[in-house]
Amino acid sequence: MIENTLVPHTAFNRAIKSLDQCFEYAQGCSEPVCLALLGESRTGKSRVLEECYVKYPRHRTPEGMTIPIVRVKTPSKPTVKGLVEIMLHDMGDPRSSSGTENRKTTRLLELMQGSSTRMLMVDEFQHFYDKVSHKVMHHVADWLKIVVDEARIALVVSGIPTCRAVLDQNEQLAGRFLAPISMPRFNWNKDDQREEFEAILAAFHESMSRHFDLPELDGEGMAFRFYCGTGGLIGYLVKMLRQAVWDALDEDRMVITVADLAEAHLRSVWATDGVASIRPFDLSASLEPNELLLSIAARVGVKVEEPAPERKAATRNKWKTSQVLSAQ
Repeated sequence: MIENTLVPHTAFNRAIKSLDQCFEYAQGCSEPVCLALLGESRTGKSRVLEECYVKYPRHRTPEGMTIPIVRVKTPSKPTVKGLVEIMLHDMGDPRSSSGTENRKTTRLLELMQGSSTRMLMVDEFQHFYDKVSHKVMHHVADWLKIVVDEARIALVVSGIPTCRAVLDQNEQLAGRFLAPISMPRFNWNKDDQREEFEAILAAFHESMSRHFDLPELDGEGMAFRFYCGTGGLIGYLVKMLRQAVWDALDEDRMVITVADLAEAHLRSVWATDGVASIRPFDLSASLEPNELLLSIAARVGVKVEEPAPERKAATRNKWKTSQVLSAQ
């Protein structure tokens, strides 16, 4: 019920259109067409990739298996060996872990050509950038560039904004990319985005109300409570509503109350100390849009920066006059 409710909004539609164009027209270009889909966690990037991916399913023909799109997730510490194995495994190669790096790359290119592959999707692209050392995995990025060049396929990478560093520090790879596609969180202060957020709530209400008696999710005042609780991130909204449905099913009830939504919110949305200070579904508290609440909502889903380690002052040996004289 929750997972199958999809309400395309402006950013979502724009991203889907760009991916469809990339898939349809990339083969006629003199060099690979590359796109970067950027946004905070839980803004819907993976759902965009999924919607495009399922449009062009794998199918078997008399000539063999056709794999229009290869879709993989970047491992946490990517290497060429690890990434090519993941791609080979995704394409069904039973010997994905066998062979040298060069041999595996050759097999991958042969499989892509034989399977009429037209697009490669690489999710979690920020893992190409080491946050600790602040270095880009240039060897892996260069290998990826070579693969799309040789296979003459489109490349779509997806990740949080920090993955821009991978492209900014690799001139040859960046030169193949079109302008990045942004998937931002909804902004309550912008009328069009607030209306889209409310429309998404209305769609979820329509879907859920077929099975449950529940408050009007997009009703006056309720929509802002959802915004405060999710920070305008659709991924958190889905998690929360899914938890509310699970709880209702487990307790064999067909009613979901505001108290149930409050419980679902506490159980499903990870909140830092500052964000947890508000209880958006506490009806005893009046929630009206103001700068403080909006600033708190903007921190939902944002990681807490680790405090910089304190530097210990260097200790110097203090010699007494008698010690200096005795040393001489």
